[in-house]
Amino acid sequence: MTTIQAAHRYRPGRVLFAVLWTIVVGLVSLGIAGLVAWLDHPPAAGGRPELTWAGDAAVGGQLDAAVADISGISDEVERLGVLGRGSLAALTARDFDLLDLTIASGTVTVTAIRDEGAALRDRLLAMPLSEPDARLRNSGATLDRYARLVAAVDATNSLAGSWARLVQGSLSAARLTALLDGHDKLIVSAIEAGVTGGWTTALERIDAASALLVEADELRVQLENTVDVGTLNEWLRRNREYDVALRALYVVSAKTPTRVTPEIRAALAAEKAARDALPRDTANLGIILAEIARGGLNQAVIGIEEARAQLALALATVGELTEGK
Repeated sequence: MTTIQAAHRYRPGRVLFAVLWTIVVGLVSLGIAGLVAWLDHPPAAGGRPELTWAGDAAVGGQLDAAVADISGISDEVERLGVLGRGSLAALTARDFDLLDLTIASGTVTVTAIRDEGAALRDRLLAMPLSEPDARLRNSGATLDRYARLVAAVDATNSLAGSWARLVQGSLSAARLTALLDGHDKLIVSAIEAGVTGGWTTALERIDAASALLVEADELRVQLENTVDVGTLNEWLRRNREYDVALRALYVVSAKTPTRVTPEIRAALAAEKAARDALPRDTANLGIILAEIARGGLNQAVIGIEEARAQLALALATVGELTEGK
């Protein structure tokens, strides 16, 4: 048998071996690829729930308790929002007794929210779900639920600041109202004293009223960085001008109480002009309070409402995750 014949004789076996080898290599490649895909498929993706069942069960009760705590905090935030809106209503109505009660209740509520939120945040952060390898032990649904609860607690962080701004705005508005009301009462009593010739008493009351305007102006300076104080500034200016004109009238009247001199006539004309420029009613005072509210109180109430909305959304989405697990 020639070499060529031998080669032809054994070629079918070699071909079969080559085919079989190709198949084996292909199967091995597929196996390796599948192994790599399996290793690259983390348990947290939910593809292998049996691998994360123990980890999820270990933290499930703690997460359920956290949801209940978040629900309670959400109720407190909703109450805080009601108190915030009540503060605005009391301020607008100039019911300062109600305003004080509302602020006191809100301060107690925001303190409770702060303490409960801090305690819950500590418990959540102590759970093993924030560790780098948590995705190997827990499912994606569990980790997502945990992240939403942490975010919900964080939504309450700004509430103390929001309430502090509301309190500051309320107190500023209340103090301003008291100063302006006190000024007006003193001026009225000064005029009553002047009508009966009590010049000394009248001048003392005018000076006391003017001192209240100085204090109100100091408050205006504090507010002007955050509030439009244009109306307040004009109110103070006109009242100052009237105080000056009224005082000048009583000074010259005290000098010649029994006759009308040219100085008295000039002082009377100046007093009338200043009096005619005064606001006719308290509507402008309401505008002033509204401007203060827009500068601080409204923003505080908006901040509270935003936190409440975030908590409501977190509870809704956490509930969906719980139902779908």
